[in-house]
Amino acid sequence: MTRLLLVRHGRSVWNSQGRIQGQIDIELDDEGVQQAHRVAERVKQFDIAAIYSSPLQRARVTAEMIGAQLNLPVTCDDRLMEYQFGAVSGLTWAELVTEQPELAKRWNDDPWTVPLEGSEGRVAFGERVRAVMDDIIARHPAQQVVVVAHGGTFSVYLVKMLGLDLRRRPPFHFGNTSLSSVEVKNGVFSVHFLNDTCHLM
Repeated sequence: MTRLLLVRHGRSVWNSQGRIQGQIDIELDDEGVQQAHRVAERVKQFDIAAIYSSPLQRARVTAEMIGAQLNLPVTCDDRLMEYQFGAVSGLTWAELVTEQPELAKRWNDDPWTVPLEGSEGRVAFGERVRAVMDDIIARHPAQQVVVVAHGGTFSVYLVKMLGLDLRRRPPFHFGNTSLSSVEVKNGVFSVHFLNDTCHLM
């Protein structure tokens, strides 16, 4: 049995502004740093074998704070990065509605079937995330591992593992520094808890 503890990064400067980040490398804000400290304290209760992270600094810095608490190094993997949103990256929803109202309407109705210039594509995103998670699980049989990444990364992983429709809006939310737990045992995938933020209360 491999247990993955999924930690979304702390709040970034653009999270607080409501901007679409994707793969743009934005730092944590002051609240995000505090959130990262709190989730690091929370994770100390688990017997963790390794820490993996997206290389984007909002995730990497969160992971490094966890690593400092656990005295473990952080291994970064580009495949854990957030979805590449292409031309809409950096915009707020209000800016998108103002600048491209038809695109905003279509995206609001069905976000994953709307073509976005320069975007990655939902299928490709799902495949790269599934591949990195499979690799992590293969390296750590019968161990607990922390993975620090992004809401989109974790959402598409669960969509893939639960056999949901990649073309539809995922029915999951991952708050900043939320903790989620999934396990793979004898090839069977199970969800233990999602989006737990009690350490922030």
